[in-house]
Amino acid sequence: MRELGSGLRLGMAAAAAVLMLAPAGFAKDKTANQAPQAWGMQSGQTGCVIFKESDETETNLVNGQMQYSTVKQLEVVEQENAKLPQKKYMETQDGLQALDTISHQDQVKFVRIPKKYTPDQLKQAEAMCKEGMAGQ
Repeated sequence: MRELGSGLRLGMAAAAAVLMLAPAGFAKDKTANQAPQAWGMQSGQTGCVIFKESDETETNLVNGQMQYSTVKQLEVVEQENAKLPQKKYMETQDGLQALDTISHQDQVKFVRIPKKYTPDQLKQAEAMCKEGMAGQ
């Protein structure tokens, strides 16, 4: 009976892995059409930071079973007249609140692009950075 139980767990783990990977295929089509998104200071900003969406898979062993979780992050791609203290920020309420505070204190606009961005999406993000820039 033990062998059947461990085989069943292995089968369930394999099925879960397939389900975790399946949405990634659908996301590829979405990112090509996804427009950059701006937040933070929208006018009068003195600097701008372009982030790409990123994620990291964490693996934990709990009660003898592997558990996987994906942590969404924002990773700095370009900075113009801005210097952030970190290269990556967790996309949690605390992480986004910290970025919002930086945005208002340092008068910085943030622009988000997809994880697998195209050169055109990067150009759009760079153009968005210049919109509303103080002194322009």
